[in-house]
Parts: sequence; C-alpha cells; structure tokens
Amino acid sequence: MNLAIYNWNLLEKYFSNLSFPKNMLIDVLKKEFSTFKIDSLNIVFTTKKHIKELNKEFRQIDETTDVLSFLLSEKPREGEIYICSECAVEKDEKEILRLIVHGCLHVLGYKHKGYFKEESKEKEIMFVKQEEILENICSNLNI
Repeated sequence: MNLAIYNWNLLEKYFSNLSFPKNMLIDVLKKEFSTFKIDSLNIVFTTKKHIKELNKEFRQIDETTDVLSFLLSEKPREGEIYICSECAVEKDEKEILRLIVHGCLHVLGYKHKGYFKEESKEKEIMFVKQEEILENICSNLNI
C-alpha cells in the first residue's frame, strides 16, 4: 500500500501535543489496512474553507464537514481523504484517527446513510468496523 500524508503542519497547528509522529502513523496505518485492497491512499489535512469548497463542488452541500473521502480508481483501488484539522480542534487526537479510519472505510465502499432498515444495517456494520480498527490503531500508537 502506497500511503502519503499531506499538510501535516496543519494538523500540528491545531494539535500541538500529538503523541505520535507522522512516520509512525503511516507505518501503523499501512499495517492495519494491509489486509484491505487499497493500493494507494492520500490523506490530506485541510482548512474549513477548503473542505467546504470540496463539499459544495462534489456533494452539492454548502457546509463545512470534518472528513471527505474520494475513490479515485477501483482497479487499482486509489483514494483520497480530506480531513479538516480545524473542525476537529475541540476533539482529541483519537478523533483525528477516527476520521482517518472513517475515510478509509468509505474508500473501501462502506456506507452509513441509516434512514431505511437496510441502510441502518450498513451503518451499524461500518461503525462497528470503524471502532474495531480504531482500537487497534490506538493500541499500536500507545494512545
């Protein structure tokens, strides 16, 4: 898996006391997602303004959000995840990790609308998987 993290300085701006360095996070994420079929993944930390623009352009929602995921290619599976560092500023570093996992699961095809019975089951499956993966990552990062 090819994994890159961009704008780490934006994350550090809002989370000055991160307990893990960028390279350690990359190693842990690669290990955790090695069983999934993701060939290439970019994680991009961004601002409220930028993520709002992306949300409006690609989802036609004129609002800020905390995470956006894009599947760029299915074969090979390539994706990008945009995380708003500013949106997560009131939360702890575990929340940043949760957003990364959440975005990865969307790249893998997991969904969570949850309005109808079938979608509610999809939502439950996604969030159970998310928390399971998150706990593994936190354990490997000693959080």
